[in-house]
Amino acid sequence: MAVKNISTRMKICGRGAKCSGGHSAVEQSGYICREKMYSEYDGQTYYPKYAEDLVHSEVLLPENAPEEYKNPSKLWNSVEMAEKGDKAQLARTWRIELPNLWTYAFAILFVRELCERLFVSKGMCVQFAIHDSENDKGQRNLHCHIMLTLRSLDEQGRWMPKQKKVYLTDDNGERIPIIDKKTGEQKVDKQNRKQWKCTTIKTNDWDEQKYAKLWRKELTDAINSANAELGMTQDFWEHRSFKEQGLDILPQIHLGEKASAMERAGIKTIRGNINRDIIAQNAIIMAARAAYEKAKEELAEVMAIPVDIVKAFKSEIIDVIQKVAERNNNRLTLPIMKGKYIGAVSDRAALQDKVKMEAYVQSKGWTTFDEMQADRKALKGKYDELEASRSTMTDRMAYLEKLLDYHAQYEPYQKVNAEYWKLKKAEDKNGKPLGFFKKSQAEEYKRKHQTELNTYKIHRDVLKDMIKEPDKKINPKAWQKELDGLREKYQKTERPLSEATLNLAKMEVLSHNKRDLERMLQNERGQKEHDINRTRRKNHSL
Repeated sequence: MAVKNISTRMKICGRGAKCSGGHSAVEQSGYICREKMYSEYDGQTYYPKYAEDLVHSEVLLPENAPEEYKNPSKLWNSVEMAEKGDKAQLARTWRIELPNLWTYAFAILFVRELCERLFVSKGMCVQFAIHDSENDKGQRNLHCHIMLTLRSLDEQGRWMPKQKKVYLTDDNGERIPIIDKKTGEQKVDKQNRKQWKCTTIKTNDWDEQKYAKLWRKELTDAINSANAELGMTQDFWEHRSFKEQGLDILPQIHLGEKASAMERAGIKTIRGNINRDIIAQNAIIMAARAAYEKAKEELAEVMAIPVDIVKAFKSEIIDVIQKVAERNNNRLTLPIMKGKYIGAVSDRAALQDKVKMEAYVQSKGWTTFDEMQADRKALKGKYDELEASRSTMTDRMAYLEKLLDYHAQYEPYQKVNAEYWKLKKAEDKNGKPLGFFKKSQAEEYKRKHQTELNTYKIHRDVLKDMIKEPDKKINPKAWQKELDGLREKYQKTERPLSEATLNLAKMEVLSHNKRDLERMLQNERGQKEHDINRTRRKNHSL
């Protein structure tokens, strides 16, 4: 198992010269979510540099935050306007590295759960944006930018002061006066108000240095504990710095995926809050696992195809691959922001690999894009059928799990009710106890358990209302049996869905590169015409 030293950077965004995380929270927000934003504080409109790398952007809020803060522009403009000082600190920024083999859906789930647990639970407003960029060597770099508010919100959703004044008290809980040494009397201010000893305390502890290391450790622990679910166990993610590990090594900047897809690892299943949509989360986890397994199979299949066979195969699609690769560091481009399927693929670097994509086209026997589109149309139909079937199964499983969960609450009261009726029927059969001093066991049991018996009736009525079937029969054994069958059937759809997704992603990349090549060629023609006209103008002036 290799040790992976995680790359994270935490900075403060603020107006002071010492703040290294930018000087406008609005500008930083626009940068990470790739959106134009207007700042009400300085009157500037910020235009972030466009990049085809945004996977997902989202704002998470505590319960007492205004709903309008879901809009990042509203949130960070509110933060900016609440700060009056010219050296005010505005936000904390945290850039974290993520495993490159994660699917986009899994990365979103992971980061959302991490932010909810570490930050939102403390009262912070959070914006996160996941990017999948590429360096000049063609290495993927999946990472996330996180922005955190510094002020707490009160119960009405208003920004609180960062510090508040607290009066010091004596042993009796009385305020301590400030005594004038000259007069021996309590000091007063210019308005003749009495002066008391006081101090200032922070309204939250979010800026304590301990959290930087704690959050970094929480991040790596979360990543490391994921390997059981997806089987990616080759890497151990280390949160300690080289110095803390006792290593005399200088840290390197994270450059993305440096080894082959099968040599990287580190997946975490964040189960999250049990009240969340467990079935949807499990579907994401299973899809990520299936994508990883499919990536290993695809790699083996591609490596088995001789290079000379690929070279001998003539196809307009392969021509496009070669021409784009000539212009793009020997790699294809990815439609990260516009792509529908590539986010569900584990080894996205393979989608850019010239040799692998040529081998893929050759294995399909496509000579034209029309042939590929015909296959895509048929495959898309199968994919839609699988998705519809899985959606139906998901809804039914959620319904059955809801019934079973509520039945678990109902069952203890059901047992109390059953015991009461057992005693009552026995007495009715044998005759009730006679005599003034003899009591009915059933009635005595009922008296002691009246609350449980009443609760039983309430739960029974609620459970029957939840049952959609006309007979309204409470049958937990049948529900569990159906649920187990659906889970097994659902799991069997993982492999065909993963195969369809991977093939659709490859076709998506090939179609994107066809359009991208047309754009490149048009730009080259325009540049050539521009150079010719410039030469003509130069010769004419001579």
